[in-house]
Amino acid sequence: MKTHEFARHLEQLARLLRQLPNTELDPKHAPDLQGLFPGMTPAKRDAAKPPRPLPKDIEDRLAPMSPAEIEAFLLSEDEAFTIANLSELAERIGLTSSKRQSKSALVNMITRHYEASKMHSIMRGARSNEA
Repeated sequence: MKTHEFARHLEQLARLLRQLPNTELDPKHAPDLQGLFPGMTPAKRDAAKPPRPLPKDIEDRLAPMSPAEIEAFLLSEDEAFTIANLSELAERIGLTSSKRQSKSALVNMITRHYEASKMHSIMRGARSNEA
């Protein structure tokens, strides 16, 4: 709808409202007023999708994976992890993250954590074998 056409509709509405008695405009009748403007549809709000919860066993599922597999898993479209999911996972495994971190930064941080823990366990195993 063009601005001049909209202005014309507003002028018509003003004339119509001036003819009515001076009473309170009830909000429940507001949708009825939209019928006065052809071509205008009410703005529909996007229904916010509830965030998919993070699986409870995700830490156990990631532990045996290689760093490349972890990264591929966290970035896969099938699982579709959100930034909120990745932040929650980082918190669960004891990593501090910022709300300003990107998804790829969170995935990298989580991948490096699991890689470091595997290296640590390998080193502990080697030390216990030496003794």
